[in-house]
Amino acid sequence: MVKKLTEVILLGGHVSTSGGIYRSPERANVFSFRTYQIFTKSQMQWKAKDLENEDVEKFKSTNGQHGMGKIMVHASYLLNMCTSKPDLREKVLDAFSIEISRTDRLCIDYLTFHPGSASGISEKEGISNLIDNMNQVIRPDQKCTILMEISAGQGNTIGHTFEELAEIMDGIEEKSKVAICMDTCHTWAAGYDIRTPEGYAETMDTFKSVLGLEKLKGFHLNDSKKGRGSRVDRHEQIGMGTLGLEGISNFVNDIRFRDVPMILETPKGEEGYGQDIENISKIIRIDE
Repeated sequence: MVKKLTEVILLGGHVSTSGGIYRSPERANVFSFRTYQIFTKSQMQWKAKDLENEDVEKFKSTNGQHGMGKIMVHASYLLNMCTSKPDLREKVLDAFSIEISRTDRLCIDYLTFHPGSASGISEKEGISNLIDNMNQVIRPDQKCTILMEISAGQGNTIGHTFEELAEIMDGIEEKSKVAICMDTCHTWAAGYDIRTPEGYAETMDTFKSVLGLEKLKGFHLNDSKKGRGSRVDRHEQIGMGTLGLEGISNFVNDIRFRDVPMILETPKGEEGYGQDIENISKIIRIDE
């Protein structure tokens, strides 16, 4: 059933690169995933050890052996692209450029990042900074697509409404290089009703009219510890939170997104993916 499930939807999970980045495809394959997400460097450090040529080649070869595709890199949590502080901005731009280069070198499709926080400044200024900074780092010749992740709206974070994301997208010069990653926990916490079939349909209709479904290139598939509109970013195992299996069912059974990667970022990580898969198996509709 697990293999059949992962053949119907492009389900994956965030996996470790411990022992070498080339080991991540094998870790994903343990769960019969056809995609996955990784950090290519420590998510809480600015500096990154250079990728070794041998590791890069083994990584690409192992992905091919296991049929992995539409893989995601998650950018460092340190990269606040909304900052107005000159010294921090310089570090952020340099680090983001490195993230793009590493993603391209590994031949990975998507680089996902959190838009950032407008702490100490206005929301308008934060959005303006984000647009300017994105236009600084995006290269016309880059291969990967950068995915802006919808935020839960916690604190002063930017990007918790479709309209805000659209405003940012409108200001980016290389529009073909940027798309959206919808995190189910964040979307729910931001206030969108994605639990009921009616609410889900309305939410996706709004996304379609504001941003366009063609810009929805990835999902982070997570339940939520907190309720709708809480604006609190707290992931939960699938079916164990306030979004529940009813909400997750809307996504995994939407045939429009069969080929869009759905990445688990649940609290237990690889130790909990078996439980997550089991719960998704209860709700997936598989045509015999």
